[in-house]
Parts: sequence; structure tokens; C-alpha cells
Amino acid sequence: MSKRLSNKECDVTKLFDTLWKEANQHRVAILIQNQPDKDKLAELIKRKTDDFLRTFPFRDRLKLQPDTKDNAKALAARNRGNELFVPMQGKYLESLQHYNESIAYSEPGSETRALAYGNRSVVCLKLGLSQECLENIRLARASNYPARLMNKLNKREQHVKRCIENDAQIIPRRVTHTPGKYWARETGCPALQLSYEAHANIPHLAKCVELRQNSQYGRHLVTTQKLKAGDVLMIEKPYANLLCDTERYKRCAFCHNEDRFTLIPCEGCTVAMYCSKECMDKAHKQYHRYECGVLRDCWRIIGSLLGGILGLRTVATAIASFDQDLEGLAHHLNTLDEAKVNAFTVDWNKATVSDMYDTVHVLATNQKRRSRKDLSKLIFFTSIVHLLLLERTELGSLCVSNPARSKLLFDLLLRHVQTSLINKKGVYHMTRSKDDEEEDEYEDNYFGYDRDDEEEQEYTDYGEETHAIAVYPLYSMVNHSCIPNVAPIHLLDGRCAFVASRPIAAGEQLFDVYDFLTMEFDPSFRRYCLKQSYFFNCRCPACQSGWPMPFRNKSPAEEHFLLLLREMDNVVQGLPRLVEYMNQAGRHYPKHQITAAEVILSHTLRMIHSYSPVDDMLNEMEGIAEIVLELILKPYRY
Repeated sequence: MSKRLSNKECDVTKLFDTLWKEANQHRVAILIQNQPDKDKLAELIKRKTDDFLRTFPFRDRLKLQPDTKDNAKALAARNRGNELFVPMQGKYLESLQHYNESIAYSEPGSETRALAYGNRSVVCLKLGLSQECLENIRLARASNYPARLMNKLNKREQHVKRCIENDAQIIPRRVTHTPGKYWARETGCPALQLSYEAHANIPHLAKCVELRQNSQYGRHLVTTQKLKAGDVLMIEKPYANLLCDTERYKRCAFCHNEDRFTLIPCEGCTVAMYCSKECMDKAHKQYHRYECGVLRDCWRIIGSLLGGILGLRTVATAIASFDQDLEGLAHHLNTLDEAKVNAFTVDWNKATVSDMYDTVHVLATNQKRRSRKDLSKLIFFTSIVHLLLLERTELGSLCVSNPARSKLLFDLLLRHVQTSLINKKGVYHMTRSKDDEEEDEYEDNYFGYDRDDEEEQEYTDYGEETHAIAVYPLYSMVNHSCIPNVAPIHLLDGRCAFVASRPIAAGEQLFDVYDFLTMEFDPSFRRYCLKQSYFFNCRCPACQSGWPMPFRNKSPAEEHFLLLLREMDNVVQGLPRLVEYMNQAGRHYPKHQITAAEVILSHTLRMIHSYSPVDDMLNEMEGIAEIVLELILKPYRY
């Protein structure tokens, strides 16, 4: 995992808070005292912010600078990688992160980049990744690998080719794909499918799920029939997603596959890397050309406004989907009846890109519920991003002499910074845990049995890690409860499946959990966080009861079943038994508590469908006995 780009010294939210205390609070208070209309209020604050930013040195205070290639930084990153690359004791995957950073920073066709590719080929060689090694040798040559070292590179290539030819049975091929090309990950298990007939116009949603609206819950989803635990209700593709900055030198910025051994860089920034030219071209066409010049600075200054960057990605995607026709986009939005648009009104079988955007455009912003300080902070951040886009991207040439286009760009940014803050969802993948000390911090695992023995415990050696954030048109319409009855399962192809985590009665509402899960926070603090972030008072059974225990204690029968479940050969075999157990007639699920079986069900489904055995195999290669490799591969390092 790479170091976060965010910098506390350049945090835009902290800068705003300082300015607000010094002067802006008084200015805004005078400005709005006679303006009750929140829509017009935003325009007034925007004008005041523009006036302020014309003279305030925000670029210096936030240390903003164009994201350019820098061979000096690339060399420093490569040197850090070399320090970690020690024979017999090398931290090869850690050194690889620095080599990828070096490649991202290096100038096209430079010796610096060529040497970083050469270093990466050695890592692949040490890990037995012959085809990946050859791909990096090819990239090194294409980047003008220095003639003085070419003989060494040629010998390495010849050696790897001999290994492929002669040692195929000793070192079997671990990955059957072409390095440098996109390839779909597979779990080795049958793909999830809807458990019920789909909507005629929404093929990724079960027909029994309907949209309702009332004054208490607003728009929300209910089921028209009884659901069983384990039922799949929705499998949705996000409208926009964004790779976390910590994954930038590990995963493809477009497909999010883990291809750290053969990533290639975007030539316009130092943040995005791709698994293939195919993914790079798709990203550029679909959004990246509008954000490339500002993405690193946005990550650096974002502070607590993480969803704000997803808002930028949403706007970039929308503009690209309208072929950069800002007048056409403006006309479309001016004639859009937002009250009649939602993800249920679209025929997804023949939806256009503008139809898809409409379902995200109408997501809640909560702008009228925000305090004047909160709204001013978002306008301050958005105004800075807006200025950077005009200065550093091709949007500047489109808007510089056209105030209407510039205003449209700002309005879209402000809207989707707000919609993303409310509707963003974390995208998870599963990894095997390698830290025994960390595991020992917990007395019980997800199945309720302790970890005293030393044998491998398949169910408990997996953990969830966030690698991206995303916004989904349908998923965003599910309301919160601290005791959810559905669980998101993130699939390797980028879609998200929605699965019932306990039996749900006909007519009952579907509930997800918004970040602050019952087990993680004190009830009063949880309600405070929900109010601050989502602007509602949670009245779920757990909050109303004030029950201090998040989990129901396991009964002897439940404890016995969980122990039996552990004896199953693998999770795929154990899943049907677990689902059958959870759906037994008469089984009670308390409204104010989560049962162990519910947590186990979602965790098991993620182990099956959010886990890539291939990527895990690549991660475990660093642990292959070095002695065995040395017997087969000659050491190549410099």
C-alpha cells in the first residue's frame, strides 16, 4: 500500500476553518442575514468566495503546483526501491511499489524510466514471473534502455526464456494471461445471480424490490415478497468510481485489477497507472482527460472531504458522456424534470449515457439542510478545484471566454461534491491476513470460536480492505439502519451485489448501514456522526432502544452450529448449510441487535466473490522459499 497523498499542512478544510474564524464568518453572516433562500444563498457565497480568492494566496497556502514528470523524484523513488531489494532478505513487493512510483514520475523515453522498468523485471525474475519479466524488459527497451547496460538486459531475457523452456515443470505457470493486457479476474466459483425474476426495465434488480416514498423515509426501497437470508436482490454497476490514492501504484486506475508487476503510467500525471493501453485509453476517453492535471492536488488538499474527489470524477464522466458539449448538457439539465427522474424510471435495457447520468444528477445534495459554515466550506473547496480545472485542463479552453459554461462547470462540481459526500460507497476486496499478532487482538472470530489452535482457519484468515469509492444510482436509494438487513458484496468485475443478510418480511424496507456500524461506536456518538454527515436523526431499533450490546449472545445451539461449520472443507461447501440454518422456520432475529450468523454470511459471501485467488497467489510469492528460487534462477541485481 502506498503512502497517502493527503497532507495535513495543505488541508483545505483546516485552511477554511482558520479563515472562517478570522473573518469570513462575519462576512457571510452579514451577507445572508436577509437571504432565506438557500439556492440564492449559495450564489451569494460563491460571489464572495470568488472576490476573496482573487487576492488571497491560496496556491501558496495549499502548496498547489502542476503535476509534472520529474526525473529527480523518479530517481529518488528508484533508490528507495533498491534499498529494499536485498538478496535473500528482500522486501520485493515493497521495492516494487517504489519502482512503480519511479515509473509514474519519470519522463517518457528517459533513461530513468527505462532503469525502473529494468529494476521491475528483476523483481519479477526473483518471484518466478517469467512473462511479466519479459514484458518489463520490452518496456525498458521501448524507453531507451542505456546501451552500457543492454548486455545485462539481454542476458536476463535469454535466461528467462531458457527457464520458460526448460523449467516449465519445476516452476509451473502461475498466471495464464498476457502481461500488459487487460484480463478479467475470476473467483473460481459460479457468479452471483439474482434470486428472483428481474424487473422488465431493470435487469440488474429483482422485480420484488419496489420504490416507495413518504414523508418519514423519503424515497426508499421495499420488498413485495418475503425474502430469505442469502437472496441476491441487485447486482449494480457504479456510475462513477475512483481508485483510492493508496492503491495508485498497485492497481489499474480504470479496471482496478491488481497488476502491480506491469503497470504503465499516464503521461499527463503521476497518480494514474494502468494495466494496459486499453484501460488507459478508456479512462482518458471516459473521464481522465478532464481531471488529469488536478487529481494529485485534489488528493493532497482534500482533508475530510473525501467524497469531493468522487464528485470531480462524476462531473468528468458526465461531460465526457455528452462529448464535451457543454451547451447540450446545459440544455438537457434545464429541460430535465428532476421530480420525475430516478433509477426506477429509466429503461436500463436501452438507457443512453444521458439517461444514466440523470439518475445520479438527481441524488440528494442536502444543500438546504447544511449550515452556512458547511455550505461555505464546500463552495470554498469547489471554487479552488474549479479554478484549477480552468488553469490546467482542456476545460479551460472551453470555458475561458464563455461565462455560462464556466458557471455550469462550477454548479455541477458543487452539486456532485455534495451528492458524493452523502452517497459514496466504499468498494472492498478480500485479502488473507498475514499478521498473527493482529489476529490475536480479537478473542473470537466471525464464527464465534477462538483462535487458540495453530491450524489454518479458512474462514477467519480473510480481511476486508477498501480500494476504491463509488456512486451507484440504485444502491444510493437504500436507507440506513444501524441494524441492516442487506449487505453489499463487491464483485471482482466492479459491480456490487446486494444480498439479504437476514430474512425480510413482505412489505418491509431494505436497510444498509452508512459507515457507522453498531459494533464500532457508542450509540450516542454514532447518532451524532450520522446527523453531522447525513443530516438525519437515526430512529432505528438499536438507536431507540439504546441497547449497549451490538451482538446477541450466541445460544448453545448457535455455538454448536458454528463449530460444525468450521469443520467444512471450505466456505463454498459451508455456505448452503449456513443459509439453511439462517432460514429455519421460527428462527428469531432481534430488531436491535445483529446476530453472529448475519456477520458470518456477509463475510463468507465476500470471501467467495470479493477475493481473487490469482492476486493472492501473487502476494504470497514473496514468501516462496528463497533457497528454492536461487537453485533455479541466477541472481540479477544492480
